[in-house]
Amino acid sequence: MQLDLSTQLPKVASYLFDVAGIVDFLTNSLVIYLILWKSSNMKTFRFYLLYFQLTTAVMDFYLAFLMKPIPVFPVIGGYTEGILYRFFGLSAHYQMTIQVFLMSVQEVSILCAFLRKHQSIVPITKTKEWKKTYYWGLIVMAHSITLVVVILYLFSNVTREQQLEYIQTVSSMS
Repeated sequence: MQLDLSTQLPKVASYLFDVAGIVDFLTNSLVIYLILWKSSNMKTFRFYLLYFQLTTAVMDFYLAFLMKPIPVFPVIGGYTEGILYRFFGLSAHYQMTIQVFLMSVQEVSILCAFLRKHQSIVPITKTKEWKKTYYWGLIVMAHSITLVVVILYLFSNVTREQQLEYIQTVSSMS
């Protein structure tokens, strides 16, 4: 079976990542400014929003400039063309490990914001009030699960030799 890959896709995708990265930077900067300087009436909840927004900004910068993942259609796969590969030669697996970490921290940060908002509503309804140890235990547990998932993903790396051996095995079966 012959697979023809477009040479235009990486160029277009790289250009789109650059444009999206610049727009994301401007938008994230505006939101961070608003959280820091224009939301003083939100008390401590604004720091949870800031945590989420900072994780979003880091993830956007990482995808747009450091990683730049390029999909290979119709195959379920891809490669990277960002700074981490071009200048440092970092493999796609390690870049995906960083991405899994950043995505997980981003999800945990929004969970922290939801938990904080829940606890701020509890005094009004007088139901489901948590002890501080339970509340902070959930936050620590969520961050710990993130680290475990990232470490497991990191150690799931397949060597180049194992990849080639798998390709030979599959291609000999057909």
